[in-house]
Parts: sequence; C-alpha cells; structure tokens
Amino acid sequence: MGLPKITFIIATTGLGLLTADIQKIPGLVITGNTVAAKITIGESKQFFSLEDAENSGITETDNPFAHKHIKAFYDYAGTNAELWVMLASDATTMSAMADKTGVIAKKLLNDAGGRIRVLGLIKKSTGNEAAANGLDANVDLAATNLQALADEFTGKYFPFRGLLSGNNFSGITGDLKDYSTTDKNRVSIVIANTDAQKEASMGLALGRLSSIPVQRKIHRVKDGPVDDFAGYFTNGAKVESLSTSWDAIADKNYIFLRNFVGNAGFYFSSDPTLTKDSDDFNNLSNGFVMDKAMIIAYNVLVENLGDEIPVTANGNIHPAIIKSWQTDVESNINGQMVRNGELSACKCYIDETQAVLTTGNVEIEIRLQPVGYSEFITVKIGFTTNIES
Repeated sequence: MGLPKITFIIATTGLGLLTADIQKIPGLVITGNTVAAKITIGESKQFFSLEDAENSGITETDNPFAHKHIKAFYDYAGTNAELWVMLASDATTMSAMADKTGVIAKKLLNDAGGRIRVLGLIKKSTGNEAAANGLDANVDLAATNLQALADEFTGKYFPFRGLLSGNNFSGITGDLKDYSTTDKNRVSIVIANTDAQKEASMGLALGRLSSIPVQRKIHRVKDGPVDDFAGYFTNGAKVESLSTSWDAIADKNYIFLRNFVGNAGFYFSSDPTLTKDSDDFNNLSNGFVMDKAMIIAYNVLVENLGDEIPVTANGNIHPAIIKSWQTDVESNINGQMVRNGELSACKCYIDETQAVLTTGNVEIEIRLQPVGYSEFITVKIGFTTNIES
C-alpha cells in the first residue's frame, strides 16, 4: 500500500460534453548556449525581468533566440513576472526536453519546487528536420513525452500544462495530424508567430497565459490583441493566407493566430489541448482551474492525513468530522476561486457510512461547477413591421 497519502481521481467526463493562491507561473525550456560564469546549458534559472535574463547571459549577442522569446514574454507580462528558464543545446529535440526519464524539463520542474503551472518547450529550427504530420516530425513524440511528464508530476501534486512549438508547418491543412482523436489533455501545440519564423511565439503565449486568471481563455477578445501588426504560421505565411482553413485547423486542436473584421490586431485562436471533444480538459482553461482546485484541496486535506477519525456507535464517521472537513474544503475553494470568478460553485461531499474503521480510507467527492464561455454567438437579425413582437 505504500506511504499514507491523498490520491486524486480526476473525472474527465463530468460536464457531459458532446463527441494559498495558486498562480500560473511559467517555465521555458529553449535552445541556447552556455555563457561562461553566467549560465550553463541544463541549469535552472529563475527570472523576474528581462534584465535578470540579460545579466545571466541571455542577451541578443550571446543567446539571441532565447533572448527574443524571453523579451516577448516580459513585453507582454511586464517586469516582476516570475519565469523559470533552462537552456538546451541546439542538438536537443523537444521530445528529449520532455522525456520524463531525462534531466531537462524534469529538472527544471523539480528545481522550481512545483511552482511551474505552464511549461513551454521550443527548439530553434535548423531547417533540416524531417517532416511528418505537417510539422517537424519530432513534435508528435514530444507531445507524447510531455503528457507522460505532466501525468507524473500531477501524481506528485505538481500539476502543469504544456505548450509545444509546432515548428516548420508545411502550410497544408490536410497534412496536420488530427489531435481531436488523441488523449493528451495536458498538452497544446502552437503553430503561429508574429515574425514569420519557423518556430511558434512561445514567449508571447506564456506571457499571455501568465497574465490572465486560471479560468480565462487565452483568446478572450476583451483582453486585446497579442500583436497589433502581423500574425504568421510557422511556415512563414501570413495567417490570412489560410483563413478559409481556420475552422479545419481549429478542429484538429492547434493554437494559432487570427484576426477579426473591424478589429485591429491579432488574437490567439482558442486554447485546445490534444484530446477528444468529450474530455472535460479539452481546453487549457478547464485544466488550469482543476489544477488550482486540486492544490487548494490538497493543502487543506493534508493536515488531516493520519489523524484520528471519531466514529458513531454504528461505525459511521462522526457528523462533526464530516462537517469540519467539508467546510474547510469548501471555504478555501470558495474563497480563493468562486469569489474570484474562477469557478461558479463548489460542493464537497463525504459519505458518513464508508468503512473507515476497516479500510483506513476516507473518500471525498469535490464537485466543481466551472464558468461558462461565449465561444459562439448566434445572432438572429431581420426587418419587422412590429418592433414590439
């Protein structure tokens, strides 16, 4: 049975979808170079400004690729935003970065002590990578590895969501793998940028995600555009060049940039993960909400691990214990999430008749009601002879 512990069984179909305050602190593993006496490949660094990064050797001269993405992060998120960074060699693939048996992303996550809630992986393209599924062939394996790594860390109460750079898009929508048929609900792929390069705008995506609350969509129009002037796919073509294919690309669960008629600037398309439509975590926002709620519940309940459980004469858990635990969980989640608009409601239920005397196990059900989203707006408009009817 191992050590006494709390185990979370997270339901993924509860919404019935058809076919301490926790922040979204980001981490970034990115291609770079060792700079003597400042930063070494494979070293975890914590930054709070672009100046911090530059003082650690991530400058336009010594590490231009990493500098570009970290600058984009701070240009959007602002100074004082926490960012964990690890440089990897230009020979390191994203699948190797994500490998849970390796010492790259896994080391960064451990060194950050569980603070990272969203992890971006990006490799500078050489232009010579093998292609598959309309992207750099390594992206698909990286997605598998990143999901496995995220699952492992969730089991250690260090949950995070991952973003991958969809390098070298072929420009052909039909080439792209359909990730709405897979089950990687902790991973997303970004296939767009603002500078027509072969890699996604990872720093910008992390900046946006870290600047909005957990329930907020990355593509919320009220938050304004992420770039005022241009949006490209990672084949260098303007996103408008495939405007007739945007729906098809979105249906395959990729994140890209788009614009709106009458609105200046470019916005992220949506926040899908690489999983089925019926999965409650087919979007990043639901995932971040669940991760925060899980950590709050863990912090409350861990205080009760190994504690005595008074029982009634018939062996049931004493009502006072039921009430105390329920109140603790609900008050913390309500105070930190529901009142902030991150959830609609929370309910904690404990069956008093469970056999705690014989099993030593207390099962707790926490029901979370998320907020809704105006993802689609249908307007009926027309002329009428009677404005009152």
